[in-house]
Amino acid sequence: MREPLFNPDNPEQLVAKVMEGDEKAWEHITELFYQPLVLFVNSMTHRMDIAEELVQDVFVNFWTKRDRIEINTSLKAYLYRAARNHTLNHIKRNKFEMNYQQSLKPDYSYNSTDTKIGYSELEQQLNKSIEELPETRRDIFKLSRFEDMTYKEISDTLEIPIRQVHYQIGLALKELREKVQHLVDYKL
Repeated sequence: MREPLFNPDNPEQLVAKVMEGDEKAWEHITELFYQPLVLFVNSMTHRMDIAEELVQDVFVNFWTKRDRIEINTSLKAYLYRAARNHTLNHIKRNKFEMNYQQSLKPDYSYNSTDTKIGYSELEQQLNKSIEELPETRRDIFKLSRFEDMTYKEISDTLEIPIRQVHYQIGLALKELREKVQHLVDYKL
């Protein structure tokens, strides 16, 4: 029997292998920490579906930024801190979006028309930017955001690995943020 290329119970070696691009090491880390992190994040969000997506994002970020990762603590502490920070950012972003949506409700103040025009322009640019995404990325993004499908459901539907769904959603969000940020900064 052939000896494994790495010791799966040695976190430092696993991280080193991930940084070298070893997908098997990354998958092993994901298997070890996925469920505990989902439970941890769920305690903050109180929504299992959101917790699963946020944890999946953490692992996708861990993979995509593997060449820049600096872990000064244990792998476990690093992943929990990353999950906590990502969740807090999600909560802040949702609060911001809710406040922004609330501000768009018609009120008969002097700024009501400006707000409607700003929102309309933002919505048009966002829709245009979504349509400009590469076809696969656009399809995955639309299934996630407009059809309310989970990453797992998208993976099953399109018959692609779930990590590919995470990766494509991450890229789509980054591209869309870059394309509409100037409108958000200007209008707010």
